[in-house]
Amino acid sequence: MILVILPLALMRGAHAGEIDEFYASHPIKVVVGTGPGGGYDIYGRLIARYLGRYVPGNPKVVVVNMPGASSLRAANYIANIAPKDGTEILLPVQTLPLAQVAGNGKARFDLRQFSWLGNMSNSANTVLVMQSSPAKDLASVKQLVVTVGATSPASLGGIYPAVMNSMLGTRFKIIYGYESGDAIDLALERGEVEGRAGTSWAALKAYRANWVREHKVRVIAQVGLEAEPDLNAPLLTDLATNDQQRGVLAFFSSLVAVGRALALGPDVPADRVAALRKAFDDAMQDPDLRTEAQRQHLELRPIPGEQVQKAVALMASADPSVLTYAPGLFQDLK
Repeated sequence: MILVILPLALMRGAHAGEIDEFYASHPIKVVVGTGPGGGYDIYGRLIARYLGRYVPGNPKVVVVNMPGASSLRAANYIANIAPKDGTEILLPVQTLPLAQVAGNGKARFDLRQFSWLGNMSNSANTVLVMQSSPAKDLASVKQLVVTVGATSPASLGGIYPAVMNSMLGTRFKIIYGYESGDAIDLALERGEVEGRAGTSWAALKAYRANWVREHKVRVIAQVGLEAEPDLNAPLLTDLATNDQQRGVLAFFSSLVAVGRALALGPDVPADRVAALRKAFDDAMQDPDLRTEAQRQHLELRPIPGEQVQKAVALMASADPSVLTYAPGLFQDLK
Protein backbone atom coordinates (compact mmCIF):
# COMPACT_ATOMS: atom_id res chain seq x y z
CA MET A 1 0.00 0.00 0.00
CA ILE A 2 2.82 2.39 0.86
CA LEU A 3 4.37 1.86 -2.56
CA VAL A 4 1.11 3.06 -4.16
CA ILE A 5 0.36 6.00 -1.87
CA LEU A 6 3.84 7.50 -1.93
CA PRO A 7 4.04 8.00 -5.70
CA LEU A 8 0.53 9.50 -5.71
CA ALA A 9 1.53 11.96 -3.02
CA LEU A 10 4.65 12.87 -4.95
CA MET A 11 2.58 13.35 -8.10
CA ARG A 12 0.19 15.69 -6.32
CA GLY A 13 3.11 17.70 -4.97
CA ALA A 14 4.70 17.96 -8.39
CA HIS A 15 1.36 18.97 -9.89
CA ALA A 16 0.91 21.76 -7.34
CA GLY A 17 4.47 22.84 -8.02
CA GLU A 18 3.74 23.18 -11.72
CA ILE A 19 0.80 25.52 -11.03
CA ASP A 20 2.93 27.54 -8.60
CA GLU A 21 5.72 27.83 -11.16
CA PHE A 22 3.30 28.79 -13.95
CA TYR A 23 1.56 31.62 -12.08
CA ALA A 24 4.82 32.90 -10.60
CA SER A 25 5.77 34.00 -14.12
CA HIS A 26 2.31 34.73 -15.59
CA PRO A 27 0.22 37.70 -14.39
CA ILE A 28 -3.57 37.43 -14.31
CA LYS A 29 -5.87 39.84 -16.12
CA VAL A 30 -9.43 40.52 -14.92
CA VAL A 31 -11.45 41.69 -17.93
CA VAL A 32 -14.40 43.77 -16.73
CA GLY A 33 -17.17 43.96 -19.31
CA THR A 34 -18.11 47.54 -18.40
CA GLY A 35 -16.39 50.89 -18.31
CA PRO A 36 -14.42 52.19 -15.33
CA GLY A 37 -16.06 53.58 -12.22
CA GLY A 38 -19.29 51.58 -12.03
CA GLY A 39 -20.28 48.83 -9.63
CA TYR A 40 -18.83 45.99 -11.69
CA ASP A 41 -15.52 47.81 -12.06
CA ILE A 42 -15.35 48.58 -8.33
CA TYR A 43 -15.89 44.93 -7.39
CA GLY A 44 -13.43 43.81 -10.06
CA ARG A 45 -10.69 46.06 -8.73
CA LEU A 46 -11.41 44.97 -5.18
CA ILE A 47 -10.92 41.26 -5.91
CA ALA A 48 -7.90 42.03 -8.09
CA ARG A 49 -6.07 43.59 -5.15
CA TYR A 50 -6.29 40.38 -3.10
CA LEU A 51 -6.71 37.40 -5.43
CA GLY A 52 -2.98 37.10 -6.12
CA ARG A 53 -2.32 36.45 -2.45
CA TYR A 54 -4.06 33.11 -2.74
CA VAL A 55 -3.18 31.94 -6.25
CA PRO A 56 -0.15 29.61 -6.19
CA GLY A 57 2.91 31.60 -7.25
CA ASN A 58 1.28 34.89 -6.08
CA PRO A 59 0.92 36.46 -9.54
CA LYS A 60 0.22 40.12 -10.14
CA VAL A 61 -3.46 40.71 -10.94
CA VAL A 62 -4.49 43.64 -13.15
CA VAL A 63 -7.86 44.94 -14.31
CA VAL A 64 -8.70 45.82 -17.91
CA ASN A 65 -12.02 47.40 -18.85
CA MET A 66 -13.61 46.15 -22.06
CA PRO A 67 -17.07 47.74 -22.32
CA GLY A 68 -19.39 47.10 -25.21
CA ALA A 69 -22.77 45.53 -25.97
CA SER A 70 -23.58 44.57 -22.36
CA SER A 71 -20.34 42.56 -21.97
CA LEU A 72 -20.70 40.73 -25.32
CA ARG A 73 -17.41 42.18 -26.47
CA ALA A 74 -15.58 41.03 -23.34
CA ALA A 75 -17.19 37.56 -23.36
CA ASN A 76 -16.33 37.05 -27.04
CA TYR A 77 -12.75 38.05 -26.30
CA ILE A 78 -12.43 35.59 -23.40
CA ALA A 79 -14.02 32.78 -25.40
CA ASN A 80 -12.20 33.23 -28.70
CA ILE A 81 -9.06 35.35 -28.34
CA ALA A 82 -7.74 35.19 -24.77
CA PRO A 83 -5.25 32.40 -23.96
CA LYS A 84 -6.87 29.26 -22.55
CA ASP A 85 -4.35 28.97 -19.75
CA GLY A 86 -6.11 30.50 -16.74
CA THR A 87 -4.48 33.94 -17.00
CA GLU A 88 -7.57 35.90 -18.12
CA ILE A 89 -10.77 36.14 -16.10
CA LEU A 90 -14.11 37.64 -17.16
CA LEU A 91 -16.33 39.78 -14.96
CA PRO A 92 -19.51 40.37 -17.04
CA VAL A 93 -22.81 42.14 -16.45
CA GLN A 94 -25.52 39.88 -15.09
CA THR A 95 -27.74 40.08 -18.16
CA LEU A 96 -25.12 38.35 -20.34
CA PRO A 97 -26.87 34.92 -20.29
CA LEU A 98 -29.92 36.50 -21.94
CA ALA A 99 -27.96 37.16 -25.14
CA GLN A 100 -27.19 33.46 -25.43
CA VAL A 101 -30.79 32.44 -24.75
CA ALA A 102 -31.97 34.87 -27.44
CA GLY A 103 -29.57 33.39 -29.98
CA ASN A 104 -27.83 36.72 -30.51
CA GLY A 105 -25.63 36.26 -33.57
CA LYS A 106 -22.94 38.44 -31.98
CA ALA A 107 -22.64 36.09 -28.99
CA ARG A 108 -19.85 33.77 -30.14
CA PHE A 109 -19.64 31.77 -26.93
CA ASP A 110 -21.43 29.22 -24.77
CA LEU A 111 -21.47 30.29 -21.14
CA ARG A 112 -21.97 26.67 -20.11
CA GLN A 113 -18.42 26.00 -21.31
CA PHE A 114 -16.96 28.76 -19.15
CA SER A 115 -15.55 27.81 -15.74
CA TRP A 116 -17.20 30.00 -13.13
CA LEU A 117 -15.01 30.79 -10.12
CA GLY A 118 -17.64 32.36 -7.87
CA ASN A 119 -19.77 35.43 -7.29
CA MET A 120 -18.75 38.14 -4.84
CA SER A 121 -22.26 39.15 -3.82
CA ASN A 122 -25.74 37.73 -4.32
CA SER A 123 -27.45 40.89 -3.11
CA ALA A 124 -31.02 41.05 -4.37
CA ASN A 125 -32.01 43.69 -6.91
CA THR A 126 -34.80 46.11 -6.15
CA VAL A 127 -37.95 47.51 -7.71
CA LEU A 128 -38.57 50.87 -6.07
CA VAL A 129 -40.68 54.01 -6.23
CA MET A 130 -40.06 57.43 -4.79
CA GLN A 131 -41.89 58.33 -1.61
CA SER A 132 -43.78 61.00 -3.55
CA SER A 133 -45.39 58.37 -5.80
CA PRO A 134 -49.04 57.54 -5.04
CA ALA A 135 -48.08 53.87 -5.39
CA LYS A 136 -47.52 52.64 -1.85
CA ASP A 137 -46.93 48.95 -2.48
CA LEU A 138 -47.11 46.24 -5.12
CA ALA A 139 -50.89 46.01 -4.88
CA SER A 140 -51.29 49.69 -5.75
CA VAL A 141 -49.06 49.28 -8.83
CA LYS A 142 -51.74 46.91 -10.13
CA GLN A 143 -54.26 49.74 -9.88
CA LEU A 144 -52.17 52.78 -10.81
CA VAL A 145 -49.97 53.50 -13.83
CA VAL A 146 -46.45 54.04 -12.47
CA THR A 147 -43.70 55.46 -14.69
CA VAL A 148 -40.25 53.90 -14.36
CA GLY A 149 -37.03 54.83 -16.12
CA ALA A 150 -34.79 52.38 -17.99
CA THR A 151 -31.90 52.47 -20.42
CA SER A 152 -33.27 49.77 -22.77
CA PRO A 153 -35.56 46.72 -22.86
CA ALA A 154 -32.48 44.52 -22.28
CA SER A 155 -31.48 46.30 -19.07
CA LEU A 156 -32.67 45.10 -15.67
CA GLY A 157 -34.57 48.37 -15.38
CA GLY A 158 -36.55 47.41 -18.46
CA ILE A 159 -36.78 43.67 -17.85
CA TYR A 160 -38.18 43.53 -14.33
CA PRO A 161 -41.12 45.94 -14.80
CA ALA A 162 -42.01 44.30 -18.14
CA VAL A 163 -41.98 40.80 -16.64
CA MET A 164 -44.04 41.96 -13.67
CA ASN A 165 -46.58 43.51 -16.04
CA SER A 166 -46.85 40.23 -17.97
CA MET A 167 -46.85 37.87 -15.00
CA LEU A 168 -48.34 39.79 -12.09
CA GLY A 169 -50.63 42.37 -13.65
CA THR A 170 -48.73 45.49 -12.62
CA ARG A 171 -49.14 48.65 -14.69
CA PHE A 172 -45.62 49.99 -15.00
CA LYS A 173 -45.11 52.44 -17.85
CA ILE A 174 -41.47 52.04 -18.88
CA ILE A 175 -39.67 55.10 -20.23
CA TYR A 176 -36.63 53.95 -22.22
CA GLY A 177 -33.65 55.93 -23.43
CA TYR A 178 -31.81 57.01 -20.29
CA GLU A 179 -28.04 56.88 -20.73
CA SER A 180 -27.23 55.30 -17.37
CA GLY A 181 -28.46 54.39 -13.93
CA ASP A 182 -27.21 57.73 -12.65
CA ALA A 183 -29.33 59.50 -15.26
CA ILE A 184 -32.39 57.56 -14.08
CA ASP A 185 -31.66 58.48 -10.47
CA LEU A 186 -31.46 62.14 -11.45
CA ALA A 187 -34.80 61.80 -13.25
CA LEU A 188 -36.26 60.29 -10.07
CA GLU A 189 -35.09 63.21 -7.98
CA ARG A 190 -36.51 65.66 -10.53
CA GLY A 191 -39.86 63.88 -10.54
CA GLU A 192 -39.65 62.94 -14.23
CA VAL A 193 -40.35 59.29 -13.39
CA GLU A 194 -41.71 57.64 -10.24
CA GLY A 195 -39.50 54.60 -9.95
CA ARG A 196 -36.83 52.31 -11.32
CA ALA A 197 -35.75 48.68 -11.13
CA GLY A 198 -32.48 46.78 -11.14
CA THR A 199 -30.39 48.52 -8.49
CA SER A 200 -29.11 46.00 -5.97
CA TRP A 201 -30.05 46.52 -2.35
CA ALA A 202 -26.35 46.62 -1.47
CA ALA A 203 -25.66 49.32 -4.08
CA LEU A 204 -28.68 51.33 -2.97
CA LYS A 205 -27.43 51.36 0.61
CA ALA A 206 -23.89 52.22 -0.52
CA TYR A 207 -24.42 54.84 -3.23
CA ARG A 208 -27.85 56.22 -2.36
CA ALA A 209 -27.60 55.85 1.40
CA ASN A 210 -29.47 59.11 1.98
CA TRP A 211 -32.45 57.76 0.03
CA VAL A 212 -32.63 54.81 2.40
CA ARG A 213 -31.78 56.75 5.53
CA GLU A 214 -34.29 59.56 4.81
CA HIS A 215 -36.98 57.16 3.50
CA LYS A 216 -37.04 58.87 0.11
CA VAL A 217 -37.78 55.60 -1.66
CA ARG A 218 -39.98 52.57 -1.08
CA VAL A 219 -38.81 49.18 -2.27
CA ILE A 220 -41.96 47.38 -3.39
CA ALA A 221 -40.28 44.14 -4.53
CA GLN A 222 -36.89 42.47 -4.42
CA VAL A 223 -35.49 40.16 -7.09
CA GLY A 224 -32.89 37.53 -6.31
CA LEU A 225 -32.01 34.09 -5.07
CA GLU A 226 -33.03 34.87 -1.49
CA ALA A 227 -34.69 37.69 0.40
CA GLU A 228 -32.58 40.40 2.01
CA PRO A 229 -32.87 40.06 5.80
CA ASP A 230 -33.07 43.83 6.35
CA LEU A 231 -35.51 44.62 3.53
CA ASN A 232 -39.24 44.53 4.11
CA ALA A 233 -40.42 43.81 0.58
CA PRO A 234 -41.69 40.62 -1.08
CA LEU A 235 -39.32 38.42 -3.07
CA LEU A 236 -40.43 38.30 -6.69
CA THR A 237 -40.54 34.49 -6.86
CA ASP A 238 -42.78 34.39 -3.78
CA LEU A 239 -45.43 36.33 -5.70
CA ALA A 240 -45.99 33.50 -8.19
CA THR A 241 -49.39 31.82 -8.02
CA ASN A 242 -48.82 28.99 -10.51
CA ASP A 243 -45.99 26.93 -11.99
CA GLN A 244 -45.73 29.02 -15.15
CA GLN A 245 -45.25 32.24 -13.18
CA ARG A 246 -42.86 30.50 -10.82
CA GLY A 247 -40.66 29.29 -13.67
CA VAL A 248 -40.52 32.63 -15.48
CA LEU A 249 -39.87 34.66 -12.33
CA ALA A 250 -37.21 32.19 -11.17
CA PHE A 251 -35.41 32.47 -14.51
CA PHE A 252 -35.11 36.25 -14.37
CA SER A 253 -34.31 36.17 -10.65
CA SER A 254 -31.39 33.81 -11.34
CA LEU A 255 -29.55 36.59 -13.14
CA VAL A 256 -28.34 37.66 -9.70
CA ALA A 257 -26.03 34.61 -9.72
CA VAL A 258 -23.95 36.38 -12.39
CA GLY A 259 -24.16 39.76 -10.67
CA ARG A 260 -20.53 40.05 -9.52
CA ALA A 261 -19.24 36.73 -10.88
CA LEU A 262 -15.84 35.75 -12.27
CA ALA A 263 -15.32 33.19 -15.02
CA LEU A 264 -12.55 31.58 -17.02
CA GLY A 265 -13.11 30.87 -20.69
CA PRO A 266 -13.46 27.39 -22.19
CA ASP A 267 -10.74 24.74 -22.21
CA VAL A 268 -8.70 26.02 -19.26
CA PRO A 269 -6.90 23.06 -17.58
CA ALA A 270 -8.93 21.63 -14.70
CA ASP A 271 -6.13 21.97 -12.15
CA ARG A 272 -5.86 25.71 -12.80
CA VAL A 273 -9.63 26.09 -12.57
CA ALA A 274 -9.54 24.35 -9.19
CA ALA A 275 -6.65 26.51 -8.00
CA LEU A 276 -8.42 29.73 -8.99
CA ARG A 277 -11.71 28.64 -7.43
CA LYS A 278 -9.93 27.99 -4.16
CA ALA A 279 -8.09 31.31 -4.45
CA PHE A 280 -11.40 33.10 -4.98
CA ASP A 281 -12.95 31.42 -1.92
CA ASP A 282 -9.91 32.25 0.21
CA ALA A 283 -9.73 35.86 -1.01
CA MET A 284 -13.37 36.38 -0.06
CA GLN A 285 -12.41 35.58 3.54
CA ASP A 286 -9.35 37.84 3.58
CA PRO A 287 -9.76 40.26 6.51
CA ASP A 288 -8.08 43.09 4.60
CA LEU A 289 -10.42 42.64 1.64
CA ARG A 290 -13.42 42.58 3.96
CA THR A 291 -12.24 45.71 5.76
CA GLU A 292 -11.78 47.52 2.46
CA ALA A 293 -15.19 46.36 1.24
CA GLN A 294 -16.79 47.64 4.43
CA ARG A 295 -15.01 50.97 4.02
CA GLN A 296 -16.40 51.25 0.48
CA HIS A 297 -19.85 50.05 1.60
CA LEU A 298 -19.57 47.00 -0.67
CA GLU A 299 -21.56 43.99 0.45
CA LEU A 300 -19.87 40.60 0.27
CA ARG A 301 -22.07 37.51 0.19
CA PRO A 302 -20.07 35.14 -2.03
CA ILE A 303 -21.54 32.23 -4.00
CA PRO A 304 -19.18 29.29 -4.66
CA GLY A 305 -18.13 28.62 -8.24
CA GLU A 306 -19.93 25.28 -8.49
CA GLN A 307 -23.23 26.93 -7.55
CA VAL A 308 -22.76 29.73 -10.09
CA GLN A 309 -21.86 27.10 -12.71
CA LYS A 310 -25.18 25.30 -12.16
CA ALA A 311 -27.21 28.53 -12.22
CA VAL A 312 -25.59 29.68 -15.47
CA ALA A 313 -26.11 26.26 -17.07
CA LEU A 314 -29.83 26.37 -16.26
CA MET A 315 -30.23 29.90 -17.59
CA ALA A 316 -28.22 29.29 -20.76
CA SER A 317 -30.30 26.18 -21.50
CA ALA A 318 -33.64 27.93 -21.08
CA ASP A 319 -36.28 27.95 -23.81
CA PRO A 320 -36.05 31.31 -25.66
CA SER A 321 -39.82 31.73 -25.26
CA VAL A 322 -39.17 32.83 -21.67
CA LEU A 323 -37.89 36.13 -23.05
CA THR A 324 -41.27 36.95 -24.56
CA TYR A 325 -42.59 37.72 -21.07
CA ALA A 326 -40.56 40.93 -21.20
CA PRO A 327 -41.96 42.60 -24.35
CA GLY A 328 -39.25 44.18 -26.46
CA LEU A 329 -36.48 42.16 -24.82
CA PHE A 330 -36.12 39.50 -27.51
CA GLN A 331 -35.87 42.04 -30.31
CA ASP A 332 -33.41 44.17 -28.34
CA LEU A 333 -31.17 41.17 -27.63
CA LYS A 334 -31.20 39.96 -31.23
